[in-house]
Amino acid sequence: MIKPFLKKEMASLIHTHSKLETLYEYVPKEALPNELGGQAGTYQELHAKQIKLLEENAQYLIEEEAEIADETKRTEKSKNSDAIFGIEGSFKKLDFD
Repeated sequence: MIKPFLKKEMASLIHTHSKLETLYEYVPKEALPNELGGQAGTYQELHAKQIKLLEENAQYLIEEEAEIADETKRTEKSKNSDAIFGIEGSFKKLDFD
C-alpha cells in the first residue's frame, strides 16, 4: 500500500512473502524459529533466552538509563529549523517554458 509513494530505492528494500521459501532467500533458516521452518529454537526457547539475557544485563541497563547528556558542554544551540536541517542560502525559482 505504501510502496507506490516511496522512492524507487526505498521500495526495493521492502519485500513481502506469501511462502516461506521466498523468505529464506533473505533470512537464513538458522535465524528463524522452528515454527517458521528455522533452526534457532522454539518461540518459548527464544523468549526464555532473551529474558535471561536481559536479567544478566539488568545492572548495565539500569546504569545506562540513568545517563543524561550534559547540555552545558554543547558549543552552540540551534535557533531555527534552517540550522537544524541544513537548509541555508537563497534558492531561486527556475522556470522552463
